[in-house]
Parts: sequence; C-alpha cells; structure tokens
Amino acid sequence: MSRPTENLQTIRLGMLGCGVVGGGLVKLLAKHRADFRANGFELRLTHLAVRDPGKSRGVDLAGVRISTDPMAVATDPEIDLLVEVMGGNSIAVEAGCAALARGVPLVSANKCGLARSMGRYVEAAAQGGAGIGFEAAAAAHIPIIEVLDRSLACEELSLVKGVINGSTNYILTFMERAGCEYEEALKDAASKGFTEADPTLDVEGIDAAEKLSLLAYKAFGTHVPPDQVHTEGITRVGQVDIRLALEMDHRIKLVAAARRGEEGLSLRVHPALVHHGELLADVDSEFNAIILEGPGFKELTFLGKGAGELPTASAVLNDVVKLAQRPQAGALPGFRRAGAKLPLADTANLRLCYFLRMQVEAPRVNDALTALAGQGVRALSHAQVEHAGANYLGVITDVIEESRMMAALSGISGLDGTGGVRLIRLDKDNYRDIVEREQSSYFGSSIER
Repeated sequence: MSRPTENLQTIRLGMLGCGVVGGGLVKLLAKHRADFRANGFELRLTHLAVRDPGKSRGVDLAGVRISTDPMAVATDPEIDLLVEVMGGNSIAVEAGCAALARGVPLVSANKCGLARSMGRYVEAAAQGGAGIGFEAAAAAHIPIIEVLDRSLACEELSLVKGVINGSTNYILTFMERAGCEYEEALKDAASKGFTEADPTLDVEGIDAAEKLSLLAYKAFGTHVPPDQVHTEGITRVGQVDIRLALEMDHRIKLVAAARRGEEGLSLRVHPALVHHGELLADVDSEFNAIILEGPGFKELTFLGKGAGELPTASAVLNDVVKLAQRPQAGALPGFRRAGAKLPLADTANLRLCYFLRMQVEAPRVNDALTALAGQGVRALSHAQVEHAGANYLGVITDVIEESRMMAALSGISGLDGTGGVRLIRLDKDNYRDIVEREQSSYFGSSIER
C-alpha cells in the first residue's frame, strides 16, 4: 500500500558531474519516482556542478541549479546528499570530504579518489557522522561492497580475485576471436566506446589496481594504495601468447587478486593464464566476475557487467536509496575489523606457476627445455606454434619462487637459437595440486608424474 503523499520526505540531491553515469542517474530518478513515493520519500536533484553548463546532456534538468563549482554544491546547505560521478583525485576528493565533514552522506563512483585518498574519506565521515556508499566504484552493478561489508562482515576471507576491467577483457576476447594483435583490438574497443580517449588507465592495469585496493580494504580491513599494488597491463600480450595459451587449454585474462597468506597481504594485477575449467575463463567481453574464498563458505562467485551507463548508474542509485533511508549506513567506515593492519607480503617470495614464451628454432626445442631444467625451472606442459614465419615455444612451469624465476630468465634468454623470453603468470598458485586432487590433468599427457 502506498504511503500518503502529504507525508513524503523530500531528499535533495547535489551532484558533481553529469556525463554517462550522471545522465543515467537522472533518467533512473525519473523512472523510479513512483517507487520512491511508495516508500515514503522523494529524491530530487536540486544542484549540479559540470564543466560546461551549456552542453546538451540529453536529460531533463529543468529546475536544477547548474554551476561550474563542485565546492559550491558540496557546501550547499540546501542539499541532503551528495553524488560524485566526476572522478579524479583533486577537487572531487575535496568536495566529497567537505560534504561528509558537515554531515552530508556521499555516494561516489570515483575509484581513483577513494583508492588514493581513503584515509581522508574515513576521517571526514567520522567527523560528520555521515556514511559513504561506493558500490559503483568497485565493479559497477555487482553488489560486492555490500556483500563484503554486511553479508560476509565476520568471515576470515583468504582471497578476493576477479576480472574487474571490462575494457581489457573486451580487448583480450577480441584478440582471441579475431586472431589479431593488441593494436587492432584496441582500435575496435575504442570504436565501440569501451575505452576512454586515453585508454592508459585500463590497458596498463591502473583501473583494476584502484578497484582491487577498494575490494581488499573491505575484505581484509587494510588499505593498500594502488601504487603499492603489483600492476602490469596487457599491452605486451601478443597473438602468439593467445595461441600458445589456447594450445595448452588456457585463456589469457587480466586478473586482479588480493590474497591473505602467512606473510601478509599480496595484491597483484597482471595478465594471467586461466584454465578452461575455471569460471574466470568464461568471462568475456565487457563482463566482470569476482570470486571470494573463505573457510566458512569455501567459494562465492559474482558475475555481471562492470561498466556502462545504466549498470553503473543503477549501482549509484541503490546507494543513494540506502543512504536516503539510513544516512549513516554507508560502507565507510562500515564494519570495522579488530587487530593490527596486515603487512604486505614480499612479492619476491611468492610461489607461483608461470607461462614462458620464447622464439625457438624447431630443432632446438629440446635444448630449450633442457636449459630450463638447468636453471631449476621444471616444465609441466609445453606447446609450439608457428607465427609470422617463426617457431614459438610455450611452457607452463611447476611452482617456483618469483625471485628464482626472475633470476633464471637471464640464463634462459642467452640460450643459442632463442629470441628472448616472455613471462606471464598463471591464475592459480599451484596447478599440480589441483591435478592431483581431482585426479585429472589440466595439461594433457605431457605432465610429469
């Protein structure tokens, strides 16, 4: 039964930015007006800051004050909640924290500002007693922040990992299907609007590192700034890598992973070989997937679109509704975890499996494998492909410490008849354990017993 309209509470929104996501939010506010009223409140956009007030945005902004000053919106005494969808780590952060400090809840899709200035947001939220919602900053419409902050608040998680950048996932999927190199796939992604004018944040892994910083903060209670996350992009992944991976029943994905181990937290973003039997291997194009592991539930998986006007705007709106009804119910500071901050693990001590790709003359393949063994690198599987008139060898190694692997590369690269070595990590830390546990081979008949 609908509530009487005369008792409706009007919640006045200020908003910073009105691009794709902001425009999508304006549309959703109009679409769901009857739903809000049925729950006893109205959401009304009253003050907006944009760079160009004269620009046509394709949405109805009648009755909305429009300015060019984000701080004027953030400090407006006539707004009850601030939405920040402008991005960046300067004025957007200043404005967001100014609103919080005076008790105005904030909904933000700004992964850059949140990941790099987390301490300032937490301090401002505590000062003003207001909540922050940032579901849209981590993986668009996948409700992962809500799950980590509430549904799994007391779980001792061991791993958060996933494919969390739709642009790079589209590029890698296109490379595989079209049989093309990275540059051609990037042009196709740009033509379809999957990348920004400057795609560096996506293709160099920076966007994924910022999202991983936020996920790790909610999962483990420790803030690791993006510049402390081991980050590699996809710009060096070639068609020959794609083909060799497929020959060994794997696909290449940009994987972000935060793992709690005996030495502390390990946060990594890099291309990874994912076996066809793993869920992440089936995540294509602009879709995202996030996997959580913990002793209480073993494994949970979340799949959905990680970008786009309506998926992201919908995540923003859900946070707005939550904070409109409970102004202190945001994910920051959220459910606090007791204990000391977890240290960062030394990546040199990590033990992983690796994919090595090298150009090797066909008669010298056995020599190359022997050289690998001489460097202490044990091959579990290997394959060869002809590409651009040359023979390439791909090898999946047994588990080895990262420091030892890096030291071995120089010795391998100097082998006669080889053209240098390219390294990509595997998604799983130890495939041999999986093979033995499930009594089935991920590598075919070439795995040594």
